[in-house]
Amino acid sequence: MIWSNNFFHRLVSFAVMVKAIKVLNRISVLLFSAIFLLVYAYLPIAVDLAIDGVTQVHKQNFFYYFFGAFVVINILLRITTSQGTKNMNEELSAWIRSIVFIVNFYLTTIVGFIGVLNNTNHINPESYAYLSYLGPTLIGIWIIGLIFLIIKNK
Repeated sequence: MIWSNNFFHRLVSFAVMVKAIKVLNRISVLLFSAIFLLVYAYLPIAVDLAIDGVTQVHKQNFFYYFFGAFVVINILLRITTSQGTKNMNEELSAWIRSIVFIVNFYLTTIVGFIGVLNNTNHINPESYAYLSYLGPTLIGIWIIGLIFLIIKNK
């Protein structure tokens, strides 16, 4: 019994949680890259960024702007979270560092939805409308969790 409690405690320790968040952050970058390149391969020359087709961007400009925005957002988030969590407890620090995964996942769903939106001949965009709500929902859940952790630690 003592061994199992000690093992369980180590398994759930915050050091393991921080490592898991780092792995998830790396996986989210790989997932974004794979989805982004797949969507880019199937995009038409003129990419529609709105459902009504009013906003169109050239395929190469979409690639460079969106990839550049992804890199800048990730660099800013990583710098901000690493500098901002130095004097926090481990649990709150780990939770805040997980925002990189959430934002990367959100950007992945945006790219996926743009890909679906631009392939209406093969894919029905109405079937994938949930992609536009998934990211904000995860960010909302993350914020609620952050508020809960802050209240819990007071």
